[in-house]
Amino acid sequence: MKNMNRILNRAAVLLLAVFAFNSCKTMSALTEFTSAAAQVAGETGLLDSETAASIKNSSDSVGKASDAIESAAETITPEQEYYLGRAVAGTLLSSYRLYDNPNLQNYLNYILHTITVNSSQPYLYKDYFVGLLDSDELNAFATSGGHILVTKGILKNAKSEDEIAAILAHEVAHIHLRHSVKAIKSSRATSAIMTTAGSTLVVASGGSDDAIDLVKSFDETVNEVIKNMVEKGYSKSNEYDADKYALTLLATVGYDVQSMNTMLLMLKEKSTAKSGFGKTHPTPDSRINNIKKDLATYPSCTTQDWRKERFEEAYKSF
Repeated sequence: MKNMNRILNRAAVLLLAVFAFNSCKTMSALTEFTSAAAQVAGETGLLDSETAASIKNSSDSVGKASDAIESAAETITPEQEYYLGRAVAGTLLSSYRLYDNPNLQNYLNYILHTITVNSSQPYLYKDYFVGLLDSDELNAFATSGGHILVTKGILKNAKSEDEIAAILAHEVAHIHLRHSVKAIKSSRATSAIMTTAGSTLVVASGGSDDAIDLVKSFDETVNEVIKNMVEKGYSKSNEYDADKYALTLLATVGYDVQSMNTMLLMLKEKSTAKSGFGKTHPTPDSRINNIKKDLATYPSCTTQDWRKERFEEAYKSF
């Protein structure tokens, strides 16, 4: 098993090197990888020289490597982003119920489209949409293609339309910065490495049950990877970037950028580290420190009262 692990590690490194060149999709580079992986297996004693030579010349092994790398390098179109995002939203809705409140739903989508209409991406493949989750936890999710889901719990703790706008702007920022798509593409590249290296192991070990099980453990679907990403949250740098980008979105349409700060203070008071935002995001204090200098560059907003009546009317349905 130690030999297998060593081969897998070497093979993964070799394929990463292949990815580093523009010619990574050529058959020549793929052949080099397959041959090198087989050579490593022979050197460790896991393969005899005859079997190693057979793998090096195997067009089947090269074909498998080609398919895996092509899949990882494939460009994700706006249409694909939409359907990937919808798949993630569908996964989330297997754990949450939608909250049936048409008035509040319309209000949230009004705010969302106010934020996006003058942004750098006013339109997506099938536009933006925010859904309301029937949950008391404090949380919100954004998936590729314009899908946003927010919980009843976080909305109940918002004290103004501007704070709701801050929550939605943060999620829009994730979409504009393509955080979920970048994570998908990264995971697909990883999957390609593991699948190709694993396929080499299957051949190298004569198709033993242990090797086949090893390959299956790496053969995770993209949706599973996305599901884990959403449950664990984006990286800290992604979250910090989304907060800063959200300030620009808010300022562009006249919302108070300070609402991002008050929203984070609310999360500091109300959220816990075991659920919702507290589980999947950096601490509110660290996020507040991250935007502190940026906040100071925006002028103060004096139009909050214009939205107070609209906010109170919408919240009567809670």
